[in-house]
Amino acid sequence: MSSILFSQSGWTKSSAFAIPHERSDSTFAQSSTITKLSSPRAVNYLSLRGGDGRNVDIISRNVINPAVASLVAGSVAGAIGVGVAFPLDTLKTKSQVLASSQRSGGIQTDPSSGTASLLAGEDVTQMNMFELFVLIYKMEGIGGFYGGVKGMMVGQAVIKSVAFSANQIGLSVLKENAAFLPSAAVLLGAAFFSGFVTSFLVTPIERVKVLMQASNKYKNEIHCLQNIIKSDDLGFIGLFSRGLGLTLAREVPSYGIYFLIYGLLMALPVATTMGNIAPLVFGAFTGMASWIPVYPIDVVKTLVQNSDGSDGAVSSFEVARQLYEERGIEGFFDGLTPKMLRAAVNHSITFFVYDLVLNMLI
Repeated sequence: MSSILFSQSGWTKSSAFAIPHERSDSTFAQSSTITKLSSPRAVNYLSLRGGDGRNVDIISRNVINPAVASLVAGSVAGAIGVGVAFPLDTLKTKSQVLASSQRSGGIQTDPSSGTASLLAGEDVTQMNMFELFVLIYKMEGIGGFYGGVKGMMVGQAVIKSVAFSANQIGLSVLKENAAFLPSAAVLLGAAFFSGFVTSFLVTPIERVKVLMQASNKYKNEIHCLQNIIKSDDLGFIGLFSRGLGLTLAREVPSYGIYFLIYGLLMALPVATTMGNIAPLVFGAFTGMASWIPVYPIDVVKTLVQNSDGSDGAVSSFEVARQLYEERGIEGFFDGLTPKMLRAAVNHSITFFVYDLVLNMLI
């Protein structure tokens, strides 16, 4: 993800999540002026082909403020990325909850789930991704892979906007008040802050998503949301509290890994050589890398949130204990393959679209 920064040495292009430079100014020209571009990356970013090392004169017209452009680009990229990869996310969720429902005396899914009848004579834990795909398609058709997609796309648009904003705020605060920290530490601290803030949005959005993916009894996202608020012992508060701790435990380190690795990769000389392909390749790699360490937490979170809340408070440690007793370590990696594919597709598209939209706006 990139943005145009102005420094004393001229216009440069830098990753929005790259290691911050020692001296930079985020001020972007708001009026029409003649601007000298001496950076090849900046020239390429503005679709000007002047050749390496050549100054290019352009007229910079009234443009959107970079901060606003970043929010808009993040919203569009987040929505499109999750929409494209949503079927893979559904495979991951169904793999987790269907495997759970087969365990006698263990953690159970909602008995009214439309996918419950699929379990007769089938062992979901032994299915590969293609077999699970066929199973879901036979029962629910194509629509079975898109339960909750509208709400998730809208939710991701909001989440990414907040994530980008929180990350930028964190970078600004740390650079101003903790200049003694290494650049990598500043980047990591801002990423952790971003993960912390977004967790409070992710929790309710993903709870609705999990229930919509695991069951076809809900007419739409609004119906699911109303059911949660009505059924949960804690009412509206329960919508935000069930799975919050697990979401924080997943999002904070995941965002740290996510932003740090992407920033380091985009700072490599090869990123410039790769051009517009860099966000696609590095985004895919970063997405997978950020999920592997926290995936077991995601499995437990899914099982905790796969409830309308009428069963009262659920202990995350109890869910994890039961899962381990019944499946061992393997149980904490149910649905890993579709999740890795989903992460690669989602984040590859997200970073690519972000750069594309940002190019159009500024």
